[in-house]
Amino acid sequence: MQVTVQGHRPRGRRPGRLDTRGVIQDAALGLFSEQGYEKVSLRAIARAADVDPALIHHYFENKADLFSRSVLDLPLNTEGIVARVLDGPTETIGDRMMTEILGAWDQPGARERFTAMLRAAVTNPGARRPLSEFLAKELMIKVAEAQGHANAKLRAQTAVSIVLGLALCRDVLHLTALAKARNPVLINSLGRALQTQLVDTW
Repeated sequence: MQVTVQGHRPRGRRPGRLDTRGVIQDAALGLFSEQGYEKVSLRAIARAADVDPALIHHYFENKADLFSRSVLDLPLNTEGIVARVLDGPTETIGDRMMTEILGAWDQPGARERFTAMLRAAVTNPGARRPLSEFLAKELMIKVAEAQGHANAKLRAQTAVSIVLGLALCRDVLHLTALAKARNPVLINSLGRALQTQLVDTW
C-alpha cells in the first residue's frame, strides 16, 4: 500500500485512522513482498504507511518483529531464538537451531504460511524471497558470526537452504517418509547438517 504524503500535515496518530498498527502491517507486507527483506527499511515502511517512524517502534520491537507479525503472522522473537541457540554447549548448536525452527513451524497456521511463501518463490520467477532473507539475516548469520566465521553470510545461506529444503520436500513435494518423520528425528538428522554449516570448520 502506497500513500502519498500531503503538504505539511502533522505526523503520528491521526483522527479517523484507528487501525494504525494494521496500516503499518499492510505497508510492510507490500514492501517486503515487492523488495525482499534486506532492502526494506523501517523508514520506507513509515513513508508507505504515511506515519511517523516513531509509531513503528511504538507497535513493534524492530524490523524482524514487524516482518514476523505482518508477513508470517507470528509473534516470532528472533533475538530470543538466537539467545537460546547460543546458550548451551557449542557442539549442539545445530540441534537447538533446528528445535527452534520446528517450534516456530508448529505454531497454529505457521506451516501453511511458510508453504505458501515457498510455493510463490518457486513458481514465480519474479518473486522476491523475503522469508529466506529473513531467516539468513535475523537467525543464521548471527549464530555463524558468534562462532567467529569470516564467511558467516555463506554459512547462513547454506543453513537456510537446509531449512527450506525440508519445507519443500516435506510440505510441497510431500515425500512420504519425511512427512511422517517426527521432530526428534528431524532434529537429530538436520541438526547435524546445521551444525556443519553454522559451527564446524570447513
